[in-house]
Amino acid sequence: MQAFCFDRVDSTNDAAKRLLAEHRITADFYVVAREQTAGRGTQGRRWLSPRDAGIYLSLVRLDAGTVTPDTALHTLAAGVGCAEAIEAVTDVTVRLKAINDLIADGGKLGGILTEMQVEEGRASSLITGIGINVRRADRPLPADALPARCLEQVMSAERFDALNIAAITTAIVEHVRKWQDEVVRGHSEAVRRAWQERLAIL
Repeated sequence: MQAFCFDRVDSTNDAAKRLLAEHRITADFYVVAREQTAGRGTQGRRWLSPRDAGIYLSLVRLDAGTVTPDTALHTLAAGVGCAEAIEAVTDVTVRLKAINDLIADGGKLGGILTEMQVEEGRASSLITGIGINVRRADRPLPADALPARCLEQVMSAERFDALNIAAITTAIVEHVRKWQDEVVRGHSEAVRRAWQERLAIL
């Protein structure tokens, strides 16, 4: 897959939309950035994206199949894929919380924002935005929110120092694509089961 790497963007999802609007891209791709100035979560919530403190990634599929009522199933698939990838690279246990939260050590490690563009009853593009907290940084949250967690907090210092961000990013792309392929093929129950097996108990 082609990768577009930016130093700073408003949001990787919006950067992906701008690339799509140029009508020059003919294959799936992903966007990564060192910093987001206007990162977004669900329901318009802000996703804080300090420079070099996280993985800020948007994965774009150019045809995700027949449109379903919402993007929830693709979000569940992305959650399973992210959890698998992080565990494979870091050995950190990752759980999931409805509908788009990644949980580690009782706190929020990351989140997912899935957006779909539709043409003639099919998804012309599916954009899956993923944010993973990697390093300690100031991430103020509402009083009723789960505390933020980052990989630096939940990994040993030795393992964290050896962490390869490019490797974990590649793993996330591969695992998310694998599980979203299941959605496109119509294997929705397999995706739901995999998500339920990782459901966090808080």
